[in-house]
Amino acid sequence: MAEEMRAPVLELDRAEIPWVVAYLREDIQDLRSEVREVRRSVQRLDEKIDAGLERLDAKIDGGLARLDAKIDARIEGLHQDMDAKIDARTDGLEAKIEGLRQDMDAKIDARTDGLEAKIEGLRQDMDAKIEGLRQDMDAKIEGLRQDMGVQLRWIIGIVIGAMLTMTGVFAWIVDRILTP
Repeated sequence: MAEEMRAPVLELDRAEIPWVVAYLREDIQDLRSEVREVRRSVQRLDEKIDAGLERLDAKIDGGLARLDAKIDARIEGLHQDMDAKIDARTDGLEAKIEGLRQDMDAKIDARTDGLEAKIEGLRQDMDAKIEGLRQDMDAKIEGLRQDMGVQLRWIIGIVIGAMLTMTGVFAWIVDRILTP
């Protein structure tokens, strides 16, 4: 039954085994380097995303502050003009100003909502891309693990085959040479 379970073993010279092991070690080192580089790339991408979002938030805040200042200045100017005019028209002008303020607030709210939706869309897009990169990296790592397992089983098979061969050689020496 042990012979049925034995996997075919490639025969290598003793001189080839260290070369195969060294080659596998180089592959492992290369794979580790690639994994480190992917991790650094993901980290740099996260940093760029965070910096970009911070700049975008600052621009939005600055734009809203400037817009708010302009609106307030315009409304203040209208109020001063109205106070200088006939008191009878004050109520009508205040109603018009309030309408303008609501329109401007509605426009600001609409633009803010649009910007928030765009920002959220960008965040979701970046999260999806990062998740895709992570999944890709996990798949590559799993593939490497499987390859390593196959290569390790192959090396173990070679070592076991060599041991069995050496056992047979020693038995032959004992039978043929040492036994009188």
